[in-house]
Amino acid sequence: MAFDLRQMRHVITLAEHGSFARAAEALRMSQPALSRSVQRLEQQVGAELFLRSAVGAVPTDIGRLFVQRARQVVQLAEDLNQAVVSSRSLRSGMVTVGGGPYPSESTLSLALARFVDAYPKVNVRLQVRDWDELLRRLRTRELDFFVAEISTLQHESDLDVAPMSEHPLYFIGRAGHPLAARGRATSTETFSYPFISPARIPPRILEPMLAAQRRAAPTEAPRAFPSVECNSLAAVKRIVAGSDALTAVTLSCISSELEGGQFELLGDEPWLTVRYGIVGLKGHPMSAAATRLREFVIEAERAVSLAEVQLITRWKPARGRKNLARVASRRV
Repeated sequence: MAFDLRQMRHVITLAEHGSFARAAEALRMSQPALSRSVQRLEQQVGAELFLRSAVGAVPTDIGRLFVQRARQVVQLAEDLNQAVVSSRSLRSGMVTVGGGPYPSESTLSLALARFVDAYPKVNVRLQVRDWDELLRRLRTRELDFFVAEISTLQHESDLDVAPMSEHPLYFIGRAGHPLAARGRATSTETFSYPFISPARIPPRILEPMLAAQRRAAPTEAPRAFPSVECNSLAAVKRIVAGSDALTAVTLSCISSELEGGQFELLGDEPWLTVRYGIVGLKGHPMSAAATRLREFVIEAERAVSLAEVQLITRWKPARGRKNLARVASRRV
């Protein structure tokens, strides 16, 4: 039994709007024409797909199943069409990519700067979110792929996870911060001050952070941790620059502030690292444009990693340079 893609779109739109009048308006066709299209499809299926009433149209049990399968078929058809269009020397097309706050600031922004120069007719949408929200959007096909910390994602069976470099994080504070005179501050000393962080901290980092915070004030009521949750890196920087609050970032995210003397590196810990990866869905081939952007992301990640080694050499606090070989060995 062969079904018409156009009729499938009609049924999907009717299910979404719950009204022949609203669905017809969305489809830019007359209500009688939409009604005839749905009726012909119902005759072909041999069952009613919608229960009609004065207040609208509701899918039947068979209708709900048909709509679910129709969405998959229409999405596959659109993916195929997009792949054919975008493969024509990438003269057109659209890519939607996601990123965590820190990789969006460094690797993704560098990759996109190069990509839009190379392919100016391809539209790119960047969504900056936590990894759990990025995962939800990937699974609903709102994203082609995303770049984020992958320690919580590598055992998800439906994901294609491509690990990239491991990046050390550094505790930073404003210029002239009380801890700056100590050379290299420990995590216990760091958590004596308010701490600013993204809304989602990987469990493997959160556990030693909380342990260090408990050591900082073993006999007192613990300070709120984190003091501020914020996924805007620009906002985090402003808060740290204007207070004694601290945060932990990759050096590529604060290179200009280090050069300008706005921030100082206060310390690091062996466990204070993030490992980024490119995350896609298994069994869902990407368009030519998305595949090419993915290649740009890999190239940008290499460039960011090399730049961070140079930044470590120049800015790392005293007593920490012996760890440079450890950091450089993680580069992939």
